[in-house]
Amino acid sequence: ITYVNLGSSKYKITFKYYRHCMSKSAPSTWDLYWFLGNNGSKSTTTKTVSMTRTAIRDITPICSTASNPCGTANSYRSGIGMEEQTYEATVDLGASPFSGIGLGSTYCELTFFTTYYSRSTTFTTATGWAGTASSGSAADFYTYATLNVCNLNKASKKTNSSPNLTNTPINSACCNQAFYYNLGAIDTLDYDSFSYSMEQAKINHTSSHSYDSPFTARYPLTPYCVPSTSIKCTPDPKANPPKGIYFNESSGDLIFTPKKCDEFTLFVIGVTEWRKDTSNNWVKIGYTQRDIEFLIESNCGYNTSPQIDGTTYSKVCEGETIKIKISSDDETYLPFQTVPDTTSLK
Repeated sequence: ITYVNLGSSKYKITFKYYRHCMSKSAPSTWDLYWFLGNNGSKSTTTKTVSMTRTAIRDITPICSTASNPCGTANSYRSGIGMEEQTYEATVDLGASPFSGIGLGSTYCELTFFTTYYSRSTTFTTATGWAGTASSGSAADFYTYATLNVCNLNKASKKTNSSPNLTNTPINSACCNQAFYYNLGAIDTLDYDSFSYSMEQAKINHTSSHSYDSPFTARYPLTPYCVPSTSIKCTPDPKANPPKGIYFNESSGDLIFTPKKCDEFTLFVIGVTEWRKDTSNNWVKIGYTQRDIEFLIESNCGYNTSPQIDGTTYSKVCEGETIKIKISSDDETYLPFQTVPDTTSLK
């Protein structure tokens, strides 16, 4: 869930639902819920905003010459594909039902959330991931975004647009091959700062999914580790292959090499947004997250992941010129592959 300030007190709320094409069709409208609270609490009764679907986009990572595995939009297909379905609604925080209810005074946080009965129960890293489901084959899905109005009122600019997550989710990785992912969060409207976290997936606002030991929200799968007796070994993202589960709370980079070829897990990456107030203190002004069901595949063929070389961290002062050289390389998987693959950068 993301939101964009349209001017004054009006906000456009966007929910993107990533649908496996082997699952049931999604509805043309979607219920978005909201409540007020403080410090993550739910202090008011939940109310509903109706969202309308505005777009369906196939995001299956396939070659340009391959056929569309999802077929007709929003239809059931046996192929492994993924659609991005976008739902939108516009709200005015200065008008009913948001006006006169203590937002920004009695209550600091406005939380938008949605839920759906489509969580799989076939995860290998946890058992009993079932909430109040409509049938025995699904469990609750819950995701949310928060706007802290009290902290916005302390800043010079008193409106906010959430981070835009420009990278689509990747829902699978190849066993024994390095995996690299980043949400691609940017803020070209307010230029606020971000921090990242790996969060517990929620069933509802107060209840979370739990993992089987030794898995946790921070360690949701089995990575390549030395020694291999623990999934919590010290990560080394530059090792070949990358070791442990590396997660950078400043950049949001997630890097690991999956070792167990039949795992099906779930992880959530949260983005907290920060801004300096008029007293020059950093204050939290917003939060959003992405929830990803994640499969380790064993039938990827003979391939090694491409490598990206270059500086990963630079410090530069405003007004100075910064130049970074970034190159890519692909190692052949001998003896099955003798010609390197072609790589491109964007």
